[in-house]
Amino acid sequence: MEQANVERLKQKLEVQQHETLQFLRLFEQEVHSLDVDAAHEVADRSVISVSKESLFERGSQRRTVLRLIQAALERIADGSFGTCLGCGDEIDSRRLEALPWTQFCRPCQGELEEKIGASLSTKISAPLGSTWRRAG
Repeated sequence: MEQANVERLKQKLEVQQHETLQFLRLFEQEVHSLDVDAAHEVADRSVISVSKESLFERGSQRRTVLRLIQAALERIADGSFGTCLGCGDEIDSRRLEALPWTQFCRPCQGELEEKIGASLSTKISAPLGSTWRRAG
C-alpha cells in the first residue's frame, strides 16, 4: 500500500479514535446521571435498568472499536498495516477504506465468521459520526 494512502487512513483512524473517546466520556456521564437520578418506584427502576443495559452494550461496542483502532494504529507504526493477520496477504484497499481497523482480508474474515458463527462487523454499529460502510 502506498505511504500516502496509509497516512490518509492513519488520519481517519486518529479522528475516529478521538470521536470514540469522546463518546465513551459522554457515555460515562450518562451512566452516572442514571445512577444519580435513580428513581424509587419499581417501574422507574426497571426503565433505568433497561436504559443502563442498552448503554453498557453500546459502550462495550465502542470499546471494542477503540481497541481495533488502536491496534490498527500500532500496525501502521510497525509497518504491518494492510497485511492480513490470518494469511499474510495484502488486505484490499477498498476494504481498508471501509474498515481501516480491519485485521483480516475478506476470505479470512469469512472463515473466522464461519468458525465463530457471528460477524463482529455486524455486531458493532458504525462509529459516531462515521460515513464508513461495511466492507463487502
